[in-house]
Amino acid sequence: MNIIDPIINGTIRGIFRIFYRFDPYPLSRVPVEGPLIITANHTHFLDAPLLYVFMRPRMLVAMAKKQLWDHAVTRFIMHRWKTIPVDRDAMGRETMNACFNVLKNRDILAIAPEGTRSRSGVLQEGKSGVAYIAYREKAPIIPIVTYGFEDRKSYRWPLKRTPLHIAVGTPYEIIDTGSRLSAQGREELMQEIMVRIAALLPEEKRGIYRDREIQFVHTRDITL
Repeated sequence: MNIIDPIINGTIRGIFRIFYRFDPYPLSRVPVEGPLIITANHTHFLDAPLLYVFMRPRMLVAMAKKQLWDHAVTRFIMHRWKTIPVDRDAMGRETMNACFNVLKNRDILAIAPEGTRSRSGVLQEGKSGVAYIAYREKAPIIPIVTYGFEDRKSYRWPLKRTPLHIAVGTPYEIIDTGSRLSAQGREELMQEIMVRIAALLPEEKRGIYRDREIQFVHTRDITL
């Protein structure tokens, strides 16, 4: 019987409950079975662990910068969580195949399209590699945002827990055109993915996507 994972996950859940104030209920909108891509913003090293431990027992696999494997503690956790190491400057074939395998196993693949965290909490420009994965696999996609980690003024422990916010968007799918995705199509799809993430954030955190109006030609809403 595996007792290591429940201990790790329970400890991390406890840390969140002690230091932060939030409602994980929106995560209950995520389907309990079937392959799924979660596209999320990235503002703190804890936003992926937040999703991971509060979405159990669903198996969620995320990508993380390969430098986390340089330290014994984080390397141990990354291995336990089956996290995919990624070079933020170039998403190689090995990383791509690992992402495809997660979806083939009917698990959740969590991706931060920005590629690196935004310390200000303002959404950054998305990277096109995510669009390629989404288009190839055609798995349903759900945008999820967390924000509040970046509000350092609220770090007043033990007098006050930091408020966090979780928002889950409408599920959608990639429209299958039966052809390869061109460079222009990949960029257009990336814009649609990012605009759907931005719509869940307060206006001041939407960055370059704040006032961007686009036609959704590569994605459509679905019900899961």
